[in-house]
Amino acid sequence: MRSEVMTWGVAGVSFWLVIGTAHASLEQFEADLQAELAGDDARMAIGQLVEEANGYVAEDVAVTYPNGDLLSIDRYRVDGRYAQPESITLDGIRLTELGFDTPVLTVGELVMRDPSAAVPSLASFETEDSTLNALSLTDMTFRLEGSLGDELAAEFDSQTLAGYLSIDALELEEVSRSAVGLIALQGVSGEFDDLATGISATLALGDMRIEALEGLDQPGEERLEHAELNGFSLTSEQWSVLLDNAWVKGNSYLGEAGFRGAEFDLGGLIDLAPPSERDELQALNRVLTGGTGRLSAEGQSASQWHEPEPGEANGRARLTSEGYLQLDGAGGLEFSMDVPISLPKGATLEQASKNPSLFEAATLYGGNATVAYRDEGLLPRIATEMAAQGRISEEQAISQAWSQAQQLGPLVGPQLTKLMVGMVDIMAGKAQSLTVHVAVPNPFMLNQFILDPMGSSERLTFTFELK
Repeated sequence: MRSEVMTWGVAGVSFWLVIGTAHASLEQFEADLQAELAGDDARMAIGQLVEEANGYVAEDVAVTYPNGDLLSIDRYRVDGRYAQPESITLDGIRLTELGFDTPVLTVGELVMRDPSAAVPSLASFETEDSTLNALSLTDMTFRLEGSLGDELAAEFDSQTLAGYLSIDALELEEVSRSAVGLIALQGVSGEFDDLATGISATLALGDMRIEALEGLDQPGEERLEHAELNGFSLTSEQWSVLLDNAWVKGNSYLGEAGFRGAEFDLGGLIDLAPPSERDELQALNRVLTGGTGRLSAEGQSASQWHEPEPGEANGRARLTSEGYLQLDGAGGLEFSMDVPISLPKGATLEQASKNPSLFEAATLYGGNATVAYRDEGLLPRIATEMAAQGRISEEQAISQAWSQAQQLGPLVGPQLTKLMVGMVDIMAGKAQSLTVHVAVPNPFMLNQFILDPMGSSERLTFTFELK
């Protein structure tokens, strides 16, 4: 009997301890919501606080701020231990500004994994060493009304903006002051109206993904592992900008980048420019598109590092690169490179991938590069434009270009002079393509070429093919 009493006593104490702990956690939950969401000046109302299995829930949270703005959350759930939660989930977020019937911001669901607290403080994300582990939002819509519309209008030097921006899904991982592990967007759409100018545009983006973005605290030294964008369009009744796909991986020395399905309505976009700039843009339109106003483009490049083959005598690593740029109706450019290379003493490929300046200090040991240009009307149209602006004939414009190329000879050297003369020949319609083969001396310091390209180019051997 005594044993049974002791058992029931222990169980009772344990039960009341659990109830007391839950009650204390709910009280702390309410206090934290008041402190972090409302502060000292706002009024907060909560429909109910509930302890669920492995979690705590606040339903129908409403915060009214001194300026009359209203923040409402249908459901705020804390999963796991309150002191160290596994995640927090907010459903049905709405921010409505005073004087507006429609919320300026709505979020279907917000999920934060491994949060710093059950109700994180905004100040905790502003410290030097703060990190946002993982955040996802779905069904998010911004309406360009109230203060948000005013801020964007000021950013774009506009008097009044109207419209909306919707995002189906947004994911962020490992976000700090210096780096972002992941930014992922899906299903972006929007409409924008500048009420002062009458300009309207519709935005669409299928998806965008940025991975391992680093160096944010070092301007000019940003680097990323991978970024990709699909299905971008910005259109109006008079113009459009389209891009099917674009991607970047690595850095400018080692990696790949490219884009496909780019289309620009240059003719329509000119009307958006300040009047003082329109004549120059019209000239550019005539040169690039022949006056049609439509430009389609695509291009890509890829660079690879090749370690020497095992047992290869005097083997050196090789850096290869190839790519192209195509402007439909204007011209196309293809290039390739294959050079033996060594990094500065003690530097590794991994270090160079994170610090491109190490590539600039590399030494080349011979090798070659080829650049091939194929004209589709660009250079002859430049001659036409030069003639029109100078009020001379095209023959005179071409003759002047040829003379200028010859006059620059003493300054740039005979090899670059041949290059310029070849371009003038294409301008005159005597040829349609120019291929330049470049032989690199052994050794050749890359940084010397970067510092003095004109002087260093004399050590390179050029071979020209004009067709």
